[in-house]
Amino acid sequence: MKIFAFEGFRYTGLVGDPGSMSAPPFDQISDALRDELHARSPFQYAHFTRPVEVDGATPYESAAAVHTSWVEAGAVAREETPCLYPYLVVAPSGSRRASLCCVVAVGTTTSSDLRPHELTVEKPLADRLALLRTTQIDPEPVMIVAEDDGALEEMLREDVSGQAPLVETTDEEGNRHALYRITDAARIAVYRDLLSSRTATIADGHHRSKTAQLYAQEVGAPEGVPASTKMAVLISSSSEALTIDPIHRAIRGALDEEAMAGCTVARAPFEGGNGAALAAAVARSQGPAIGVWLRPGDTQVWRLDESAAPATTPRKARSLSAVLLHHLLLPAAGVGLEAAVEGTILYRSDPDELYRMIAEGQVASGFWLPPMAPQKFAEAVSEGDVLPPKSTRFMPKLISGMVWAPHDGRLL
Repeated sequence: MKIFAFEGFRYTGLVGDPGSMSAPPFDQISDALRDELHARSPFQYAHFTRPVEVDGATPYESAAAVHTSWVEAGAVAREETPCLYPYLVVAPSGSRRASLCCVVAVGTTTSSDLRPHELTVEKPLADRLALLRTTQIDPEPVMIVAEDDGALEEMLREDVSGQAPLVETTDEEGNRHALYRITDAARIAVYRDLLSSRTATIADGHHRSKTAQLYAQEVGAPEGVPASTKMAVLISSSSEALTIDPIHRAIRGALDEEAMAGCTVARAPFEGGNGAALAAAVARSQGPAIGVWLRPGDTQVWRLDESAAPATTPRKARSLSAVLLHHLLLPAAGVGLEAAVEGTILYRSDPDELYRMIAEGQVASGFWLPPMAPQKFAEAVSEGDVLPPKSTRFMPKLISGMVWAPHDGRLL
């Protein structure tokens, strides 16, 4: 993995606390939240990542114009030298996740040091490509897990010790996000050397990574220039504060329970009355397990039989509940792996929302998955196997607008 320091754009504090100008990732911002964020301040970062048409200008032209106005007003400024940015997240529990914001070489969509870890549900890339083409700015980082044996986190903790953050903000879940800066060229070189031989897996932001690759191909950007990179936040795979929450599944039609009978080793009724309690029961189960609702008023916890998984199941990932659901359980009922990307399956991160959908008859079948241990994730993708779509939800989500990367800057 090739990483570079970059000349980041940041809020200067001229128009208020820089942390208050930050925003959730663009794909977490609904139209209603976009309008609310836009109303808070003309300098709110969502004006750039979730732009709207203004006076006949396209949203992307509006984003470019608003960014130019921020720079001209002195609200935003570019670093004078390429930097790396330690990024610390402190949870309400006190756990601390140390990571590194940098830019990484993206390669191409067919050859890259960055490997995807799951299939992706197709989404239009046109929106993000248009924003990148028009603004020449990389607005938001992707999250990447580096297999570094813990060395990265140790270095980061050393470098932030005694430093005051450049910017900090607290998200809706109470996690405090703080950004720091490394300017010393020798120290930057140590980070580059550490990570140069390490494997990197895209944890969150597959579509944004693909956008960067497509743009680099489109403009013919050579390696080592900003247009051939993607801003990223690198997290050690051994971090104890790395949290991987589940994304649950729903299917509109009814499924044949008996057809799936041979895929389980045990079934137990669930007596609770909400999705969160069902998800918690699944999380407490030993071995691969899922919560199941196939008939009105009948919820169960099933333990899955990984020995029954077909030979096509990813070898290192066959003990994961999400993998067994898509490779073993659903195919037994006639729902193939392709259904995961064709719109047949609905995805919900809120277990109670899924429970309500079934109770109200919006969908007929539901499956609740357990969280994934980071070491299980690292093992599952260690040989390049690709997991089913939305197998992971890395938390906490990154914050946008603490630093962002111009395409006309220098790298180091």
